[in-house]
Amino acid sequence: MGKWQPHNREQALAARDFSKVGQTFIDHKGQLHEILYSILTPLDYQAHVSSRALKHIDEHLIASRHKNDIPHILNNPDLVTPNPDNPETHIFYKSYRTLLLAIPVQVKNDLRFVATMYETPCIKGLKQNQLSINEFLYVRGGFKWKKWK
Repeated sequence: MGKWQPHNREQALAARDFSKVGQTFIDHKGQLHEILYSILTPLDYQAHVSSRALKHIDEHLIASRHKNDIPHILNNPDLVTPNPDNPETHIFYKSYRTLLLAIPVQVKNDLRFVATMYETPCIKGLKQNQLSINEFLYVRGGFKWKKWK
């Protein structure tokens, strides 16, 4: 695994790691996932994307239109926060003008994997004071996160 560096959309697609393609794992719900690819995140871990996660994303009409952006969002997010309900889960955010997309990355047995992707009106937990800015795990320079409070 190389050192993380931010990529644009095309570079992130090219940077996908296919070395674990076909390997399987069981998620927290007991569902079997098959890894399609992995991508290095700014938190210096590989996030694995499975066929089951992509199927789940298809249930979110707006987010499903951005499935090809998943490598870019994971590699070059605007913001990463812990999930206030489960701090081991990291939420990767990317804004597109008036749209904010969120990708929760869960962990089980030291394996980090995409659970889903969805559109959201705000950064989870900020408005409810369940999350403080001191808990942000990563902020891209220049990102105006207060817009999404």
